[in-house]
Amino acid sequence: MSTHKEYALIAILATAAIVGVGPAFGFCPPNCTTRADYTAGLMAGSNTTTIQPIMIPATLPLSVSTDKTTYDRQSVIDVTGHVQNAIPALPVTLRVSDSLGDVVQVSQLTIDNNGNFETKINTSSPLWIRGGTYTIYAQYGVQQGMRMAQTQFSIGGGGASSCQPDQLTATVNSELYCIDYSINGGTATGATLSTSSKALTVSIQSTSDGQITLKIPRSVLDAKNGVADDSFFVTVDGQEQDSFTDTPSADTRTLTIPFGAGAAQIEIIGTQVVPEFGPIAALVLAIAIVSIIAVSAKTGLRLMPKY
Repeated sequence: MSTHKEYALIAILATAAIVGVGPAFGFCPPNCTTRADYTAGLMAGSNTTTIQPIMIPATLPLSVSTDKTTYDRQSVIDVTGHVQNAIPALPVTLRVSDSLGDVVQVSQLTIDNNGNFETKINTSSPLWIRGGTYTIYAQYGVQQGMRMAQTQFSIGGGGASSCQPDQLTATVNSELYCIDYSINGGTATGATLSTSSKALTVSIQSTSDGQITLKIPRSVLDAKNGVADDSFFVTVDGQEQDSFTDTPSADTRTLTIPFGAGAAQIEIIGTQVVPEFGPIAALVLAIAIVSIIAVSAKTGLRLMPKY
């Protein structure tokens, strides 16, 4: 076969390939130009190509946000979010972690008919004891349909200024914790936490006989005998103090400790200190169990195989 005939055969096959492939993909040239004219233009290199833009949906499958990015320790945070194509009666799980990743709050939120959800969070909770960056994690759905979103905000700016005037600043290593307190007969000048002795030491300047009341979060310092509350060991200037009162609640231990004129140091010794966070772990476990039961009931998800 001559060279000219080979080139002619190649041209015919190429044209047939272009014409034949088009129908398989619903081919229509720009402006639906007739196939013969478009093919001739393609062979001559005179056709123009139109590029269609990729459209990105404006609405995310799950979103969450706060009304501000910075708060103090006496703030209310407005949290809002949206779920696209929400499943009726299936709630959003919200989890808040502090600057070290410890969980300080877990809740489940109801979604309205438009896919929106909202809640308010109070930063004065006894579990919110650290300054720094906090993260809100939103989770929605089950199994392979799980969606997640997150947003961040900060509390305080580090240092003693992160605590309110009616809060005592306690430090351990580089971490700061705020403890509500009141005092008469003197002033409180500072506090430290010891993880080795499991103790809170408060420095005071007393001008007369008086007393100090400390509302200590259990997540900072607690005294336990198994699961039951135990008594703290309290000293004033190294001398054991028995005449103090201890008023426990679910999240705090409120101690009122008397002292004499000239006292300089009060030490409160417990059985567990940060970062053990027993109450937080129990809270997360309880909510996780409730969430699993709720999702199982609404979706028919079986926890155990059926035989």
